[in-house]
Amino acid sequence: MEIVRVEDADLPEIEGNRCRTFRAISEPLTVAVILNDIEQYQRQRVIIICNTVSQAQGLFRDLEDLNQDGELTITLLHSRFLPEDRAKKEAYLKETFAQNWQRHQDSTCHVLISTQVIEAGLNITCEVMHTHLCPMNSLLQRAGRCARFQGEWGEVYVYRSFQVNPANGQLAETDLEEAPEALRQKKQNFLPYTNEICELTWTVLQEHTASERVDKNVGFRIEEQWINQVHTPETLLQQERRANNQMNFEQQFNAAYFRGDESTANELIRFVDARSVFVWEEPIFLDEEPIDPKQLLAFSVPISTLCKVWQDVKNLGYEIDWLFKRIEHPKGRATETYSQPVCIPVTSRESLVTSVRILVNPRYVYYDDQIGLLIGPDVLSNRFSSPNKPKRQLQSEYCYRMDTYVGHLVLMWKCWREVFPTTLTRNGCLVETHISSVRDELLQAGGRFIQTKIFPDAAENEAEALFESLVFFAVLAHDLGKLQVKWQEVMRGWQAIAYFSFNGKNPRSHLLAHTDYDPLDKAQRDRLKAYEKKHKRPNHAVESAFLAREILITSLLPLLRDRFNADSEQIKCILHTVMMAAGRHHSAWAAGWKIADVAKVGKIQLHPGAKNAIASSWRSMVRFLPETLPLPPANLSRDVYPVINEFDLNRFDTDQIEYLQLYSLVVRALRLCDQRSVQLPPTRRTLI
Repeated sequence: MEIVRVEDADLPEIEGNRCRTFRAISEPLTVAVILNDIEQYQRQRVIIICNTVSQAQGLFRDLEDLNQDGELTITLLHSRFLPEDRAKKEAYLKETFAQNWQRHQDSTCHVLISTQVIEAGLNITCEVMHTHLCPMNSLLQRAGRCARFQGEWGEVYVYRSFQVNPANGQLAETDLEEAPEALRQKKQNFLPYTNEICELTWTVLQEHTASERVDKNVGFRIEEQWINQVHTPETLLQQERRANNQMNFEQQFNAAYFRGDESTANELIRFVDARSVFVWEEPIFLDEEPIDPKQLLAFSVPISTLCKVWQDVKNLGYEIDWLFKRIEHPKGRATETYSQPVCIPVTSRESLVTSVRILVNPRYVYYDDQIGLLIGPDVLSNRFSSPNKPKRQLQSEYCYRMDTYVGHLVLMWKCWREVFPTTLTRNGCLVETHISSVRDELLQAGGRFIQTKIFPDAAENEAEALFESLVFFAVLAHDLGKLQVKWQEVMRGWQAIAYFSFNGKNPRSHLLAHTDYDPLDKAQRDRLKAYEKKHKRPNHAVESAFLAREILITSLLPLLRDRFNADSEQIKCILHTVMMAAGRHHSAWAAGWKIADVAKVGKIQLHPGAKNAIASSWRSMVRFLPETLPLPPANLSRDVYPVINEFDLNRFDTDQIEYLQLYSLVVRALRLCDQRSVQLPPTRRTLI
């Protein structure tokens, strides 16, 4: 990162002949303080910034309660509004708090109460800003919305504390989780920020307020000094914290990401502040339409807020109906089906903290376009439910088309090599775009990694060719488990239903990789649900990894041994990297088979056409590999593979970190190819 020095000659253009003063205020920020300032100085554009959404909501309620005659036009802006409502507010603010607002023939005082959401992106200004104390860098971002434009004059008042009227006190503290008794003395006063950096900021502001410069403009050079005074020591504190926590974090990260330890992944979720929150009435009857969260708009809510609500419920002293439910992907066999997410009641704070997507009981939710989202046991519900994403912008992420086994692998390999146009959903809108080839995205990185970490003596083109070969084997092997007799029987049965009842393709005698299925079609969902009750499809991902060993030993092992002089340990690890990618292409938590699973699996019986499908796939794909590293052809040699031993996908540990990292590159390439092959438009789904 390069630090660019701003020259003195550039300052007039940057500062624009405006004047902005700062003052630290020890008394609490209250509605009375705000109203007195408005009345005394006849303000017309006022911005108030709080550190949390609930504080902003509490202050908004306070000000509304005292604005019975409507002399003030008050707007509340924060992150817990629906996108449409927030967009309307921002459009209004950009017009009302715009440059040259004084030209408007308007004697009304317009007041904006907001949170950090205005620190960037909103080109607005005001005469006076009242803000809760925050770190210096954030404070200066906020202050940039006061006297923003050339020739303007403005005042910034920074308050150490914040106070609302008792009637709205509980609302204002919704985002402030009560600390345990033992930690109460160390409780943070400036959430979501840490005490240390806010205290450093306060010291600088106090010194300024006590100085002779308090009523003079704070220009760029002074702001620069303030940043250096506060954030240089804060950077050292952060480095010390990171050093203290690094070893534990790395251990947890490796366990979760590379070894598929789901419980450790749940622990890491604790470090993510926000959760996706949904609200809906759960279906009462089993045959009612299931809710698909992917089609709904979510709110992003800090986990501390949800924990505070959880504790408020516990403090009631009596049981209520469920408050939160975890929205989880199906587990076990369902991970490889079209099943909808399941909702599991949250029964402990621990369960809440480790949740990613959360359903809230609508009995304890209120929403409107003035105050936004409220959650709590004392909230007067208006039975709000999460609305659908706008229909004109919806696009099913998982609308499957029938693919033959060979055709699917060929299309994946096409996505590895070629750029293609498609329509994707970005920020809720349909966007026409081109998707680059996965090869262009990852080949150079993969080759450089192999050359740096695995085979330092390899030439650049050899290292890249080896990485491409690893991706080739991962694509070739990842669906071998679908060549089981039982898998083909179940899925060909469904495809026959799709053909006769839903205008799907005729399966004929093809071996399949995907079937026709549209999850937005209720009739198809109901029919598939009934079909799967009677016909359970076998798993295939770990089975694919198990079957891949023979192909890898036949073709990849000689290449590693003869061209790269790999020793037995390197060969074993690289082969396992590919098997691990194949076994985990659906779920990062796939661990293999324990001894208890061996008897259940018993054997893998392949379809009579399996070997021909593998040979055809090999011929169609291998001709596009570079000639740098020719591969001997490989196939499976048996029709039945008995499973008599454990099969462990979690063989790597932190001493083999380079192979864990190589796995992450290979599985990334595999998943991108798999995902994009489904997104290929019909005109591009011609085979190689």
